[in-house]
This record gives sequence, structure tokens and C-alpha cells, in this order.
Amino acid sequence: MNKRLNQAILIIAIVIVLMWNYSRYTNKNKLKIEKYEMDKSQIMEHLNTSDEIDSLLTMTTAAKLTDDTEIIQRAYDLGESQNREELKELFESL
Repeated sequence: MNKRLNQAILIIAIVIVLMWNYSRYTNKNKLKIEKYEMDKSQIMEHLNTSDEIDSLLTMTTAAKLTDDTEIIQRAYDLGESQNREELKELFESL
């Protein structure tokens, strides 16, 4: 009887630890998505409100949103040329 009780408690403890790890994992993913959306909304606000586009800001934001070096370079080049419309289209597509 005592052996079965110990086995049941062990199984319950393992299930609780697995559920706790799963909830931690899913919460981290939600925070990452919110962080990327925050960066995307910040760059869109910068493009809409500022007088001069900061090309380094556009490049670093693109680097946070994607790993594609061509897109990152394109964001920097468009920022240097002050091309707002194409930058908006680029960031909306990410």
C-alpha cells in the first residue's frame, strides 16, 4: 500500500513539474512576440512622425524582426535615402 502511494505521489509531482515547464515555455514565447510587435510599432511610429529617418534605427529594427541580411541592408539603404513609403511597405511585410 505504501509503495503505491509513493508511486502515485511521484507521478503527480512529475505531471505538475511538466505543466509548470510548459507554462513557462509558452509565456516566454508570448513575450517574444510582444517585443517584436513593440519594435515594429515603434518603427512605424518613427516613420510616420519624425522629420528625418534614422537609418541605423531602421537597420537595427529590421535585424530584430528578421535574419535575412538582404532585408536588413535594404532597410538601411531606404533609411539613408529617406524613402518613407517603401520603408513602411517593408516593415508592414515583416
